[in-house]
Amino acid sequence: MDSISDEELFEEIKEGKNQNMESIVARYYKIIFRYIYNKINDYHMAQDLCQEVFCKIYEKRKSYSREYLFKPWLYKIAYNSIIDYTRGKTYKNRNKVTVLDENMKEKTNVIEYKLFNNNIDDMLEGLSDAQKEVVKLRFCEQLSIEDIAIITDSNINTVKSRLYQGVKLIKSRLNKVGGGLDEAKSQ
Repeated sequence: MDSISDEELFEEIKEGKNQNMESIVARYYKIIFRYIYNKINDYHMAQDLCQEVFCKIYEKRKSYSREYLFKPWLYKIAYNSIIDYTRGKTYKNRNKVTVLDENMKEKTNVIEYKLFNNNIDDMLEGLSDAQKEVVKLRFCEQLSIEDIAIITDSNINTVKSRLYQGVKLIKSRLNKVGGGLDEAKSQ
């Protein structure tokens, strides 16, 4: 199944081969979960939202068109699910302390991920929310500028500008902190 493109696989799902949904979930569950968790910083809610995203793509399978690439379409649904969640009362009233479940199977991965995210969050401090989103999608999720434009409903030039300005600010901060990038380039 790995040799078949996402678009072809999803077309087969549209045609009634529902068992192919397992392949889509297997391909994308971890990266969509990571994307959601990175945004909301709540392990259990990220699991719920991730499941909701895959339910939504299945529900919306008839409206999917091959004129769009599957991956940005999937991220767009995840992005909108995050927006819906963060606008809701549950998110606004949630406890600010994240409690890690003792029985969590991926405890080590979550802790490593939190450490990684804390470092990223430190680097992104001072950037606008739009710049943070673009930088994370580009460098953490490794999406193309075109895909980011689709996901964020932005013009490609706007995405490029946000990315450029965000990276420029990060480089400036790194150079101030420890000699940073310019010295490493000259060696």
